Amino acid sequence: MKRASLTFMKLAVATAIATCLSAGSASAQSLKATFTLPYEVNWGATVLQPGQYAITFDSIHRPALVRTRTGRGVALLIANSVGPAMKDQPSALLITRTETGRVVRYLNIREADMTFVYKPFTKSERKLIGQVAVTESVPILMAQK
Repeated sequence: MKRASLTFMKLAVATAIATCLSAGSASAQSLKATFTLPYEVNWGATVLQPGQYAITFDSIHRPALVRTRTGRGVALLIANSVGPAMKDQPSALLITRTETGRVVRYLNIREADMTFVYKPFTKSERKLIGQVAVTESVPILMAQK
């Protein structure tokens, strides 16, 4: 009798753990998108070469993983902040040219109503942007669920 109740207890505990894990992963928001860079960009501490990439967010509170077309991980990116999507901008990487090259500033995802801020504009840069159009956008394609 002891053996049967011990087996039942193990099964009950395993079921409870599995239920909690599946409920936790179902409530986590996972975002996936692909994009093609036509030129080299600086994104955080990473320099990405021209080519096709995929980006995955397991949670908006964790780093995003950027992979090449072959699946090789090339960057873990942490946003400075996350806010609502910029409705006047497409779902895209918003990139600016600087003296040292191109820099990813924002990842705007209208479908998820989120903007990930990677390198916000300084006050002097905001003034410059008001004078000339220096922002470029690289479209992203959201993965279908």
